[in-house]
Amino acid sequence: MMKFKFILSAAVLAGTAVTGFADGYQDGVEYYQVGQGENAKIVLDQTINDPETNKAVAYYYLGNIALSEGNKTQASKYFDLGIQNDAQYAFNYIGKGAVALKENNANAAKDFFKQADKFGKKEAAKVKVEIARTYYNTDSIVYKKEYQTFLKDAKKKNKNEGNIYLFEGDMLANQKDYGNSAGYYEMAINFNPEDPIAYVKYANTYFHIAPAVAIEKLKTIADQKPNSLLSQRELAEKYYENNQWTKAVEQYKKVIENPNHFESDESRYAVLLYFAKDYTQSIEWAEKLLAKNFRPFLMKRMLFLNKAELGEMEDAAAAAQSFFTMPEDKTYTFTVNDYTTYADVLKKLGLDSLAVDAYEKAIKVNPKQYSLYQQLSLACIKAASAHNPEPFVKAAEAYQKFIDGQEYGKDYDLNNLLTLLSRYTNAAAFVKDPELKKAMFDRGMEVFKAIDEKADKTSNYAVVLQRKASLMNGYYGANVNEECAKTYQEALDAMAKDANMSEQLKNSIAYEANLYIATYAQVAENNMAKAKEHYEKAYTAKPNDQLRKFIDAQFK
Repeated sequence: MMKFKFILSAAVLAGTAVTGFADGYQDGVEYYQVGQGENAKIVLDQTINDPETNKAVAYYYLGNIALSEGNKTQASKYFDLGIQNDAQYAFNYIGKGAVALKENNANAAKDFFKQADKFGKKEAAKVKVEIARTYYNTDSIVYKKEYQTFLKDAKKKNKNEGNIYLFEGDMLANQKDYGNSAGYYEMAINFNPEDPIAYVKYANTYFHIAPAVAIEKLKTIADQKPNSLLSQRELAEKYYENNQWTKAVEQYKKVIENPNHFESDESRYAVLLYFAKDYTQSIEWAEKLLAKNFRPFLMKRMLFLNKAELGEMEDAAAAAQSFFTMPEDKTYTFTVNDYTTYADVLKKLGLDSLAVDAYEKAIKVNPKQYSLYQQLSLACIKAASAHNPEPFVKAAEAYQKFIDGQEYGKDYDLNNLLTLLSRYTNAAAFVKDPELKKAMFDRGMEVFKAIDEKADKTSNYAVVLQRKASLMNGYYGANVNEECAKTYQEALDAMAKDANMSEQLKNSIAYEANLYIATYAQVAENNMAKAKEHYEKAYTAKPNDQLRKFIDAQFK
């Protein structure tokens, strides 16, 4: 299932929020606190004028988002708006101090932080740790003394303040000390067991160490706070990342039932339904989003893939054609899976020549995925015929690339070599151009030599000789060849010594070999007795009316 993750690579990007909000602006606050600024801005912008929104808080986080984007002017405006709405809310003064630090005005920043301390006495520890974080985020080296001092003061005010341990965990995470950072996040949970931020950060840090533990933590907060979209979404994501497709779908259903979800959540859900093999539901969501022209590239892909899985091949082909007209960009590109799925659809519709084109496009996407050359080779064989021999050459060349790419060195796999020989045999038999025909024959003979070196001369060696003779037979065609006749006789001799060969295989080789030897004896040697003998042996191996009539007519 991991191979399908490419589909979701762009499905989790932020999109327009669906109107109506369960936790309102607070969802935006939570998004910001876990580093999802884009999602935070969408929610905060759309809830800023809601009656339940605390505008002082909302403007503080909008200001921080603007500052993180490098827009100091806009950030300062947001912090000023926050102060206008509630002059006693301490954190917008911290925001103003952050802008001052960005402008290299440390003294002005200190004045703003003093104001924050003045208005934030009721939650002094929280205010001081936020000031510490501001110094740290601005420049952890230049302001090392300042952030350490404020962090120390925060602990003096209230060592049970969860934000202290969130900050310490973040600093350790920045140093890639994930084990210890998870420990601090767990301490934050202990001091504030209803704060989703600590749970999410713990899960994100600990997931790659113990996914089950991380998921259980998220499940705890998701159950406690069903209206927290952040908690619900993060749990859904962790189910997905842990390949728990069914649970991921169930959890994402809860997400999209939350009126604060994004359209990007709906596109995610459409993809996850596909993973969970609920193809009909996936199609319904894809069509719904397409009607709004939301992520048409991804949604058209989903329509095509779902139709293919449902076996609706004509509809799948039509959906694919629409999908492949979409322009590619940095976010969305056509993948190997897109092209190989389309090739499978085309093959089932009997459009093998078009399938060849699809495989060639897949190879352009990833020329080092050597299994694609094997698939291309097989598609070429199905597309080729005596009247259209060019695909036989392409089949041989593709299969040659397939086995050359397997890092065999000189130790090629025998079965693959036998398949490669059959590819060159077809090309040598049907290609019209004399030079190309000879080139295919010569390459086939080289492959035979490699096979002959590896083959067990005591078991099924007749098959190897029969393949060599078939190559010569195809190349020389109506011009019967002495060397070819000798090789067929060698195959018969090897078969006679092989007690383990199946009767079916023996009869197949005996029929082909005796027919050629008989034809050579009749045409090249004018030895009718020998010819009749071998025609009769061919008939014994595979009785059929056509051969019987021929023998009776030729040898009255």
